[in-house]
Amino acid sequence: MLDQATPPRSSGSSSSTYAYLGGSLVAAGGTAALELTRHRRFSGLTALIAALLLIAAAVAAHEGDGRRGTFASRVADWVFEACVLAPLAWVSRSGSNADAILAMVALGASFVASYERAKGQSLGYRGAETPVYRAIRASLLALALLTGLIKTFLSLFLALTLTAAVVRAWNVALQERKPRAVR
Repeated sequence: MLDQATPPRSSGSSSSTYAYLGGSLVAAGGTAALELTRHRRFSGLTALIAALLLIAAAVAAHEGDGRRGTFASRVADWVFEACVLAPLAWVSRSGSNADAILAMVALGASFVASYERAKGQSLGYRGAETPVYRAIRASLLALALLTGLIKTFLSLFLALTLTAAVVRAWNVALQERKPRAVR
């Protein structure tokens, strides 16, 4: 007979992680729609909701939800960033070209940094991306929309993303230089 007090642990992700991710994706889509209709402050509110749900999902996945939860959480991060930065670039192109360029460069740098992390880990190099780092990045994007200080917060987002990419590359280089154990 199964013990009712301790249910068996599944190897997959919990439903709470997917609930957080589903909510964040809906909010991220709402953010994009509101940005495209030039409702920046409201899009900032939906971006903040999406960011909070992404943070909750990242924490849940980090606390042992497994690889699927972590992977789904990272994909949702990419979708969130695309839902904020691509519409921002589109809407900003008629006003400040600097905002549009900064948004597109930030989006590209974000994807390159994520690819660099994934490729390094797939090749066996140690590396980590903490929920705190992901929370700061999502918060910077939400704050850019909420406050209207687009250049300031996108510059911070870009600096953080590029710094992470450089640190990851340096980490791989250091690990490559270490002598490998004989098998």
